[in-house]
Amino acid sequence: MSFSLAIVNGDLVQKGSVMDLVYGVDKLNQDLYLHLMEGFGGDRFHVNMGSILQEFIGGVVSDSTRAEVQSEVLRVLQNYQALQMRKIKEDPQSMSASELLVSVDDIRASVSYDTVTVTMKLRNGLGESTSIKLATSTQQ
Repeated sequence: MSFSLAIVNGDLVQKGSVMDLVYGVDKLNQDLYLHLMEGFGGDRFHVNMGSILQEFIGGVVSDSTRAEVQSEVLRVLQNYQALQMRKIKEDPQSMSASELLVSVDDIRASVSYDTVTVTMKLRNGLGESTSIKLATSTQQ
């Protein structure tokens, strides 16, 4: 089972005298949130990580914009799954079923001039359903 340092509003979370950790489905949710909020190409070690969701802000919102946002979110989720598969092949014991992204059940997006909002319904390796909602705007 792997873990990550807990992050809330962009800050590490301290729990007493130690840093808080996230495991399982909470780790999955946090990892996906971070992958989607990171700008595409922002990590020189993982050049395919991140999204272009910020690029939809301030542009013309057309009939196809929502579909483009959904497509971008799906691309990021598929990249994340590919990373998980590579990690499992290298070390099968390194991850728990609760943190594996097994299926993307739904992606809903809304786009206005200054905000992109996405809600995803996902299923992990234990068959548990989880939901992630994120909004990115010119205010961030």
